[in-house]
Amino acid sequence: MSVSRQRYAYSKAKGKDSELRFVSSAKALGFDVVKSSADVDIFFHIDYYLTYSGKGPWGVDVKRESTSDEIWCEFKNVKGEDGWMYGHASIIAFDMPEMAGFVVVDRIDLAMWCEEHVPLEYTSSKKDAYRKRYTRSGRNDEITKINLVDISSLESYRTWDYGPDCILYL
Repeated sequence: MSVSRQRYAYSKAKGKDSELRFVSSAKALGFDVVKSSADVDIFFHIDYYLTYSGKGPWGVDVKRESTSDEIWCEFKNVKGEDGWMYGHASIIAFDMPEMAGFVVVDRIDLAMWCEEHVPLEYTSSKKDAYRKRYTRSGRNDEITKINLVDISSLESYRTWDYGPDCILYL
């Protein structure tokens, strides 16, 4: 298995852990949770649908973050197509294990914030990607790194603690 395949397998497993924690968290808050189909997940960037007291559904895209206080936002995916910020999810839920919960924001609010605060300044250096559009060699993606404090003033910004049935794998 090559390093890239190992990394892919690792990332996929960590993402699945985040999704399980999200389900536990959402259920603890009283939401009904339904997993999306594989096609909806891939093409529309929706992992789950939430309903609450007959309201909804709201599509949620769950993201696993690997470093404290930082999130990566995707303008364009590796194919150069619209990234998950322009998908169909209503809500983005960032798994933040060091906070023992999720940072949850409305997708449109996040996309608008990024469009306003991340200029059309490009870099190919990951370490220089803060509020710049980072593109990786041989790929057509555009992503940026921001800090949670950057978006904490968004009206839709909220935190959800992990549910009582949550198992944390780090």
